[in-house]
Amino acid sequence: MLVSYNKLWKLMIDLNLNKTQLCKVAGVSTNVVAKLSKNCFISMESLLRICRALECDVGDIVEVIEESDQIKIANYQFGNEGNLLRVAEKTKESYGKR
Repeated sequence: MLVSYNKLWKLMIDLNLNKTQLCKVAGVSTNVVAKLSKNCFISMESLLRICRALECDVGDIVEVIEESDQIKIANYQFGNEGNLLRVAEKTKESYGKR
């Protein structure tokens, strides 16, 4: 399973709150926010602190993504593997010309 914190980022935009402010109001470390940015698992304690600070429920900030949906998400965000390889090759070529 994967987690997505896209709901949190949307809520923060609605509240006009940045990541530094989230750390302060929720009492979580910058490491926790960094993990959130990478869609990594964080402790339930940290999730509850964020929920208390933003006056919301866990389901309002976290979405669980089933493993069977991982490929769909990767294709949606990044395109198919062939496109990724072409982008990487073009990037490598452009660095080589400098």
